[in-house]
Amino acid sequence: MAYYRNKTGKTEKSCYEAALHLLKYRGQSEMEMRRKLKERSYGEEDIEDTVDKLKHYGYVDDESLAEDVFRAFRSRRCYGNSYILQKMKARGLPCPYRIPEEEERDNAFRLLAARAKTMPSLLTNYRKAASFLLRRGFSSSVILSALREAGVEDESFDM
Repeated sequence: MAYYRNKTGKTEKSCYEAALHLLKYRGQSEMEMRRKLKERSYGEEDIEDTVDKLKHYGYVDDESLAEDVFRAFRSRRCYGNSYILQKMKARGLPCPYRIPEEEERDNAFRLLAARAKTMPSLLTNYRKAASFLLRRGFSSSVILSALREAGVEDESFDM
């Protein structure tokens, strides 16, 4: 490994080795990699060379990572499209994928039913139930359908 000594005499990793160390724990998007290397005080030129090298070898591939991340969120079945899109944007990933509305509605209902087992008052409080699903990223039309299906009704609350 190519270590070098900094001004204080401490041995440090090269930019590329630091990037490989980051990839050891989880996949990183190009944006995340650049940000984390910059936080570690590597120069712009070193970061650019490192990211190019990582992309060349296929260690950083935003499209593939986006597909994997979307698939992981979708398989959990407890998040709506808005939540997933927000999390992927925060990681600098493109998100051309969407959960079909019918599947999203089923997920919202299932999630609401599961939560009602530990918190039965959720089924009698329209606002709490709607807020719970909204925080999970479900659309208002999906929330209305799930609440109707669960038997939670309140005409005084408009979304």
